[in-house]
Amino acid sequence: MNNPLDRIQSYYGDLTKTDREIAIYIINNPRDIVTVGIDDIAKTIGVSKSAVSRFAKRIGYNGYVDFRYELAQYLVAGVGSDTEQMEKDPKVKICSTYADYINRIPEAVSTEQVNHIADLFLSAKRAQILGVNRSYNSANQLKQRLARIGLHVTSEGDHVVIRDNFASFTEEDLVIIFTTTDNSKTFAPLFKEFPNSKAHFVTVTCNPALPFKNRCEEFVVLPRISKDSYASFLDDQAIFMVFSEVLIEAIAYKYNKRDEK
Repeated sequence: MNNPLDRIQSYYGDLTKTDREIAIYIINNPRDIVTVGIDDIAKTIGVSKSAVSRFAKRIGYNGYVDFRYELAQYLVAGVGSDTEQMEKDPKVKICSTYADYINRIPEAVSTEQVNHIADLFLSAKRAQILGVNRSYNSANQLKQRLARIGLHVTSEGDHVVIRDNFASFTEEDLVIIFTTTDNSKTFAPLFKEFPNSKAHFVTVTCNPALPFKNRCEEFVVLPRISKDSYASFLDDQAIFMVFSEVLIEAIAYKYNKRDEK
């Protein structure tokens, strides 16, 4: 069965600004589309009902109803495909789903990206890791793990403090941002408010279409386990934390090599 979410991704580069806002919302909230009416969807996104209908046609459907039906079929098929196995042993499915998404990390992130982030970290005078809500747990975990190898950085999860920090970042700073989708709209407005910040920005996310992508020296897009049609209750932060371990390994290796010289 065709995946309507993959179709949206394939059309993304040719979409208008309004279409992209609709696309991002649908990718991040696919279940809302099949359970909430088009009027409420349009209101939530902040666009007109006709804009949502035009979007469906632009990505190859006869209309919104056609798109909504295929998305519903896709989600239902995903939920039901492993029901028997789940009833026998739910932990097998949960563990195998996490393993599958973890194994996608090497495909999603290149070795060059990881090494570049490690180089940025070791050359920075000051490094700060940012995250809000659950993503702050990932930011704080990375800080604590780095401390165990003798590298001390700060982490921050408060919206007000993050804004204050954005105002003071310099070209000697490395800023690592953890955000699943920036649905809380914490970071996008800050990049607009401080367009001339010379800090080195790295973003780790599950959203390939964040508007501040071009402001980042590295933009890491991890596989989003919570978007899985079966596993929507599983937490993306587990994937973030595994990526952190990959990054820590690269940083520790380069740090030790530097000390040997």
